[in-house]
Amino acid sequence: MLERGMMTLQLGVQKVNDFRHLKALKMAIVDLLPEFIAGCLILWINRYIKWDAVDQAGLLFCQLYPLFLSAAYGYHYAQAVQCSVVEIMTYDISFMLLFSYLGNISLLEGCLPILFFTFILNSLLHVSSKVHRITSILPQGASDYLHKIVLLCLNFVIMAVIIYCGISIYPILLMLVNGIYSAINSIYGILIVVLITVFFWSTGMHGVAFISTLLRPFWLQMLMLNMSNVLGNQSPLYIGTEPFYQWFVWIGGSGTTLGLVVLMRYFSKSSHLRTLGKGAFKSGWVNINEQIIFGTPIVMNKIMMMPFFLTPCFCAIVSYIWISPHSLLYPSFLSPWVFPFLLGGLISSGGAFRILILLIILLIISIIVYLPFFIYYDKQLRKSEETGGTICIMQE
Repeated sequence: MLERGMMTLQLGVQKVNDFRHLKALKMAIVDLLPEFIAGCLILWINRYIKWDAVDQAGLLFCQLYPLFLSAAYGYHYAQAVQCSVVEIMTYDISFMLLFSYLGNISLLEGCLPILFFTFILNSLLHVSSKVHRITSILPQGASDYLHKIVLLCLNFVIMAVIIYCGISIYPILLMLVNGIYSAINSIYGILIVVLITVFFWSTGMHGVAFISTLLRPFWLQMLMLNMSNVLGNQSPLYIGTEPFYQWFVWIGGSGTTLGLVVLMRYFSKSSHLRTLGKGAFKSGWVNINEQIIFGTPIVMNKIMMMPFFLTPCFCAIVSYIWISPHSLLYPSFLSPWVFPFLLGGLISSGGAFRILILLIILLIISIIVYLPFFIYYDKQLRKSEETGGTICIMQE
């Protein structure tokens, strides 16, 4: 029964991951992340230098990012449906600009609603591309040219209809998107995301990969709005951006396992955990913990699954309470996920050094929560190693 349920869940996750538009958008974001991160690092350094021209360039980047995202999404979508890449990218950029101009809508604030209409546009353009060639007594070259012109006219009509209808319902869609922002920015939304992520990991599936497919467009948009406000000397709006999870929840990787790695490295009495801790110590500091998840193992482990769920929840709650009264500490800048968590957290909050106190507290919380479970499990493994037996740790 459990096996059947897991297979159904995996199939459902796979269908979501394979949804054409979401997959193209996910790949577009992944392609653009290095540019976003490099820009954020420059802007972070400029928080200390305070060169106004750099901040102005950052503001311009924030305003243009929807166009970059639209172009990259169009590129991957065109490849998926085997259409002309140049045509789809041109349509998508033109559509976003026209929608923004005719609707008097900010590109940055309206990015996700307009992208939704872009999904519809591209689906219809894909259908229109299947229109049969117009028969003609003209020579082949002239017939091909005429067919292309007719298709372009048809596509412009489709674009005009979507813009007209889209502008009418845009306020409703924007309200829905803002509602999603509010939900995933609340402590309850953050905890739900944390629990879903660790649940997938605990069953052997990549939790972050699944949840980011659905939420990364919202996280990135919230982050860009935060960054734009910070560069414009205004207060950022959202706590629950992706860097919040990266640096204040997933310390050492999903499940906040850096504390467990420290315990294994320095306090383990069993050979298995001590060896594992030594091997995973360096990778844990750069947020790579698959070795811990599958080597301990935590997957389907009745003893270690509980702190794997509890630790990130405690860290999320403490971080939210600490950060929420101080808007200037809201995570507003991206940094490479392989940075040590102290440096990554410092960059994400714009260089406010007082955030380091919180990060050290979070590491201590990770150690404390894992400690009793680690002691019990370590004793069981030690006893098993001494007797030459095995210990049953897997769920039935």
